[in-house]
Amino acid sequence: MDVVVIFNGLGNQMSQYAFYLQKKKLDKSTRFIFDKRSHISHNGYELERVFNIEVKETVVNSILFLLFRILTIKKHPYFSKPLIKLLNFFGITLFEESANYDFDESLLKSSKGIRFLYGGWHSEKYFESNKKQVLETFKLEVEDVENLSHLEQIKKTESVSIHVRRGDYMKGINFEMYGSVCTKGYFENAIDKINQLVEKPHFFVFSNDLNWVKENFVMDRCTFIDCNNGKDSWKDMYLMSNCKYNVNSNSTFSWWGSYLNTNNSKEVIVPNYFVNNLETKDFYPSNWLKIKDYN
Repeated sequence: MDVVVIFNGLGNQMSQYAFYLQKKKLDKSTRFIFDKRSHISHNGYELERVFNIEVKETVVNSILFLLFRILTIKKHPYFSKPLIKLLNFFGITLFEESANYDFDESLLKSSKGIRFLYGGWHSEKYFESNKKQVLETFKLEVEDVENLSHLEQIKKTESVSIHVRRGDYMKGINFEMYGSVCTKGYFENAIDKINQLVEKPHFFVFSNDLNWVKENFVMDRCTFIDCNNGKDSWKDMYLMSNCKYNVNSNSTFSWWGSYLNTNNSKEVIVPNYFVNNLETKDFYPSNWLKIKDYN
C-alpha cells in the first residue's frame, strides 16, 4: 500500500493530490494523509476549504500518520535509528522525492508493505494521463463582486497574469534556493517577450509585494490585484487561470494557475530554474516557454 503525504501550501497540496488520484486509479489501496505540521507554516489543509476534498480522521489514518512521523525523525538517532530499522524490517518505508523533482515512473507502480511517498510530485508526467479528472477536481469559482469585476476585465482584454513571489522567498536559505531565481531581469525579459507575442497585452499582477512591482516595472496596461489575501489567496489562482497568457514565478501556486488555464492558444512563460542552479527538467510542461538569459 502506498500513502501519499499532503503538506505545505495550496500549490504543493494540489500536486500531491493529483499524484494520489493517479496512484489511486492504478491501485485502489492507495491512501493519502495530511501532515499536520503544515498548520504551523502554511494555511493548514487547504484542499477541503477550496475544493471540498475531505481528509478523514480515521483510526487507520491516525496510525499511518504516527508511523510517518517516526520514519521522519531526524533527532535522537540512538532512539530513532533502531526504531526506523525495525519498521523497515516489517516493510514500512519512506520514499523522499529527489530535490530536482525528476519524474520517476517506477513510483506509479504498487509497492509491497506500506510505503510513504513524501515529495512535491510537481511533474505533470505523474498525472497527465488522468488530466481530465484532475481538472474536474480542481475547478475554481468566485462569487464576490470585486473578483467578478476583475474576471470580467480579464475576459475582455488580452490578459496576461504576472505572478511575483517575494516575501518568504527573500529570507535566508530560501533566497539562495528560490528567491534569487526570478530576478528583475527575468520579469523584464518575460514582459518583453509577451509584448512581442501579444498585441496590446493587459497585465494583471499578483504578488505578495506589490509595492516592489510598482517601483520596478512600467507597463502600459496594468491592473494590480490586491483583494485576495491569507485564506482567500486561492482566488488569485482562479483569476490567473482565466488569463489568456501567464508569466510565472518559480512557484507551485502560479504553476497551477497556468495549468488550469484551458485557453488553447495560451503561452506560459517560466524561469529556466525552479531551484537556483539546479536542473529541473521535468518540473515544467515541455510546451511552456523558458526564459534562460537574464541577470
